[in-house]
Amino acid sequence: MKRPLLIVGVFVNAILADFPNMIKPDPDTKKSEVIVDIMTTHFKTNGWNTVMCVGNLPTVFYSKIKQIPFTFVVMNLNNREDHYVDDVVPYHSNIIVISCQNFKDYEALIVKLITSPYWHPLANIILYYNRIEDKEIMAKIFFSLWYHKAINTIMVQYNDVEDTFLVSNYTPYVNEKYEVQPSNKFGCWTRRNLGIPVVGFEKGLTCVEGCHNVTILSRLRAQHLGTCIGFDTIPIKSIQDLKGLILFEDRSKNLHGFMFRSYVIEVKPFSIIDVHEDGSYTFRARDGMIWSTMSKLMNFGIDLSPSVSFMKKPFNFEVNIEKIFSFARRKGDLCLFPIYQFDVIVVEIDFTFPFKESGICIAAGRAGFETTLFEMKNLTVNLKYLFVFHGCFVCIWMVFSLYKAAEKGRFIWDQIGKDFMNAWRNVLMLNLCNPPKYESFRIFLTICLWCFFVLNFTTQAKIISFFTAAKRGKEVDTFEDVIEKGYPIEAMASPDLILPDTEEKFRIINSRLVYEQDIYGCITRMVNDNRRFCLIDCSVGRYIKRNKLNNKGEQYLHIAERDRIHSHYLTMVLSKHSPLTDRYNRYMMMIFEAGLVRKWEQYRYTDIKDEVTTKALSIQDLSGVFKVYCFYLGLTLLSFVIELAIPAIESCQKKITKLRKRKILAKARYD
Repeated sequence: MKRPLLIVGVFVNAILADFPNMIKPDPDTKKSEVIVDIMTTHFKTNGWNTVMCVGNLPTVFYSKIKQIPFTFVVMNLNNREDHYVDDVVPYHSNIIVISCQNFKDYEALIVKLITSPYWHPLANIILYYNRIEDKEIMAKIFFSLWYHKAINTIMVQYNDVEDTFLVSNYTPYVNEKYEVQPSNKFGCWTRRNLGIPVVGFEKGLTCVEGCHNVTILSRLRAQHLGTCIGFDTIPIKSIQDLKGLILFEDRSKNLHGFMFRSYVIEVKPFSIIDVHEDGSYTFRARDGMIWSTMSKLMNFGIDLSPSVSFMKKPFNFEVNIEKIFSFARRKGDLCLFPIYQFDVIVVEIDFTFPFKESGICIAAGRAGFETTLFEMKNLTVNLKYLFVFHGCFVCIWMVFSLYKAAEKGRFIWDQIGKDFMNAWRNVLMLNLCNPPKYESFRIFLTICLWCFFVLNFTTQAKIISFFTAAKRGKEVDTFEDVIEKGYPIEAMASPDLILPDTEEKFRIINSRLVYEQDIYGCITRMVNDNRRFCLIDCSVGRYIKRNKLNNKGEQYLHIAERDRIHSHYLTMVLSKHSPLTDRYNRYMMMIFEAGLVRKWEQYRYTDIKDEVTTKALSIQDLSGVFKVYCFYLGLTLLSFVIELAIPAIESCQKKITKLRKRKILAKARYD
């Protein structure tokens, strides 16, 4: 009876010894638990509530995510005829879970994934790899994700021999200040130049150990998206180990001094570059302060080496456009000059928070001080004042003449001339020559003169204003003023400078456009010849209007205020779906609301006081008065000569008459 008991005891001990293995979960369950724990523990709130599941994930995974309040989208390679909904609303995925067997399977899934409307590069991607892959292939996987701008990615691999998970977290911002595991640094680049699509990850992408081939000055960095890929791989045995990991880290929070290849063009006064003897540069003024502030807040560096050949040259629109397209193709990391925030998207870039209202304005020569002495238009408008003035003068003259005629009983031409001079003396407020003697007539004369005084004073003031240069002429402020002048309009060859073909005045202005490469040359040429208009950025135009002077030290420019070619905001741009965009916008909003942008724009060449629309009169301004004075003085002299000539003529006539009489008498005597 003891032998059966012994056998039963041995069997029970064997079962108890193998009990942990019997209750051990299967690999699919453990994999699902790890993925679900990463999804829930390291969830990042960004307003997107869609989870996309790509590949053949185990059934237990779907059973575990039923309670998560997300919208789920499933995609795999088994169904070749996936059903796509027309005009689907692209709700971007917050989390994308990818399950693949090998590198070939991964490539097929990624190629299909990026065409989905639910794909977004900034989604949090969990790549579950069902085998242990070598590091070079891992680097190529991470680089392929960076090629598609997917930066928030972790790779989970399962080691079935040791029953552990390997969690790898990568970054493309590797430098000497950002330490990753030394054996996990790889230099990667595309075989073809940027702008040409990659055909196959296996042959289209290259990764080698070490980052010596993709330095910031290398051709691979500039033309082939050369990137130093670094990643850390951490083994975990349980779900508890995941809680201590930092996954899906916001890279823009601290870039650890990573150097960005940058495009910049000097546009004074908002963008100024100082070149130092040691080969370094200082980027200052408004744009320089914006990027210097951002570099300190996000801890990155700015490398201007891609811009050395053109950044100090005169502004060239074609070079500017070329660099924007190069930046959009990722040949540069940053574009340090602002552009207009258009509604029409020409290149794939991210517009950031706008910091300045601007647009394209019309620059014209400043109107000078005008003298209206011999301007027929003003004379025609004010003709009534001239008639009133001369009427007052004639009435005063008649008063004096009538008095003298009444006093002497007849009109005498000599006395009329004296009365004419008394009338001018009265107008000029001088003492009269031989004033009236009779008391009654003096009272009459006083009443008449004071009646004329009001009109006389008003008309004199109006006429004197014809002879002065106290007012500026009419400035060019509307399209109608531009058309009236008839001058050519010099502008850069840009589509945004063309007005819509909806009105006749727009068509006339478009027909007068003359395209120039250097728009600042137009401003300079206006110093000597202002018979032209220049189309220029409104912000720059307002600055040069106040600070740019001609050879006489005077402001000579005017910016049309009422009508402009277009009105848009200025904004800095980042590459499409850049991981820096969100943080940059937050910082830029704070900078703008603090008034720092306006403060950084307070630049002045010289301390110029605001000029009023009038100026002190000089001898040149009063030359018209002297001309009229000389004219009337000439008339007076002519009258005086005539007055002297008449008695002489009469005397000569009398002498001639006497001589004739004598001749007649003498002839009669001889006869």
